[in-house]
Amino acid sequence: MNTKARQKGLTFLSILIILAIGGFFVLLALKITPIYLENQSIKSIVAGLNDDAQRLRNKTVSGVKKEIQKRFRINSIYDFPKDGYKIKKEKNKLVIDFTYDRVEPIVHNISVMVSFSDKLEIDYSGN
Repeated sequence: MNTKARQKGLTFLSILIILAIGGFFVLLALKITPIYLENQSIKSIVAGLNDDAQRLRNKTVSGVKKEIQKRFRINSIYDFPKDGYKIKKEKNKLVIDFTYDRVEPIVHNISVMVSFSDKLEIDYSGN
């Protein structure tokens, strides 16, 4: 009976293990959250291009890329991959396809990779 009464609750080692696992998930959240916030900024930049459809109509593909890069700098997005988006001009629309991966190191040789994909079609005809 004396032994059973002493064995109530968690041991110190089990508390440390629970804290280590909890700490790992907090670290993971701290590393991943900025990636998703940056993706939301990129989505707002892409949506903002739709507002300038008539102005973008006269720009070449490289001119549209410069416009996107300018908006990235304004929103403090500096490490977006150059090949992270593709632009195609068609008859009455501009198609911008954002597909990219972000790899964020967590601890030593453990990394997390997050993939994003978004597509915008800007219609020049005003419909």
